[in-house]
Amino acid sequence: MNEEPPKKKMDRITMFFIVALLVGAVLMGWQDALAIEVLPKHSVAPPFTVERIDQPPLDLASLAGKVVVVNFWATWCPPCRDELPYMISTVKEYEPKGVTLVAISNDDLPGQRAAVKHFLASMPELQPYAALGEPEIGARYQVKALPSVIVIDRDGHVSASFQGQATESQLRRWLDTALTE
Repeated sequence: MNEEPPKKKMDRITMFFIVALLVGAVLMGWQDALAIEVLPKHSVAPPFTVERIDQPPLDLASLAGKVVVVNFWATWCPPCRDELPYMISTVKEYEPKGVTLVAISNDDLPGQRAAVKHFLASMPELQPYAALGEPEIGARYQVKALPSVIVIDRDGHVSASFQGQATESQLRRWLDTALTE
């Protein structure tokens, strides 16, 4: 009879770990569910025209024939700031294959130009890709969280979309797919 309480205690500990694992699995599944496609694959990418800093405005239609990575980000967003360096370096690597990046800022409109210009001082490699967004563009792209990434194929269709911080390997996989579609 002396061994019974430790067994019950062990069962409670085991049960606790099983429940913790199940809760963790559910939370991971929930996180994956939140990081689902922003736009349906193969849908036509919504048109947009964006202002840029010290460059002429950019129209999505002018990029026809290229694979376009559209990144919705903000200067105040830590995952966005983490993602931008490898997104820029990966796109630069893929540029000879016909890939480009449009990094659309979702900073508040009244101070957006100043915030992005200030941010570019610390990340000048973003300059050729930085664009000033408007809420309508994010709404058309169904952006509900930052960062969000949409890869548009050469024909103007959504090849991949993702809400949340993408990894470099995900981006490479999406670009390789878009280049072969």
